[in-house]
Amino acid sequence: MAVTVLVLCLGPVMIGVGSFMINADQELARTGAQATGTIVHFDDVTKASERRIRVDYTAADGVPRKTFAAVDHDQHPVVGSSVAVTYAENDPGRAVVPGYESDGVWLRGAGVVLTVIFGLIGLLFAVLVGSAVLRAKFRARRTQQVV
Repeated sequence: MAVTVLVLCLGPVMIGVGSFMINADQELARTGAQATGTIVHFDDVTKASERRIRVDYTAADGVPRKTFAAVDHDQHPVVGSSVAVTYAENDPGRAVVPGYESDGVWLRGAGVVLTVIFGLIGLLFAVLVGSAVLRAKFRARRTQQVV
């Protein structure tokens, strides 16, 4: 029973965490400090969750850093090209690459899929159990009327 509840709650939790991550990245993109970064690596694979770029940048404190961003299938970044990087001034290691997806997009999408799948399975199970209970009650009434 506990595993069932855990599985049913997993999707909505993933939706919530993914949405929180997306909002945090959007807030950082609006309010953070700007730097120019260089795309140093691009995983151009067919699996959407693994299409990522690595961007190296230097914040105002002069320390070289790197960040990663998810790449949509219609985007074709080029290694060596420059991109804007927005980072938190109080934590320059926390950065986003505007124009590329937040990791929260994948997490939220997976949460929606899990919620739909397990929600439909739960609904089907409830309908089957409910109809079995109703059939048993109907049979019990019929046998009482016959006696």
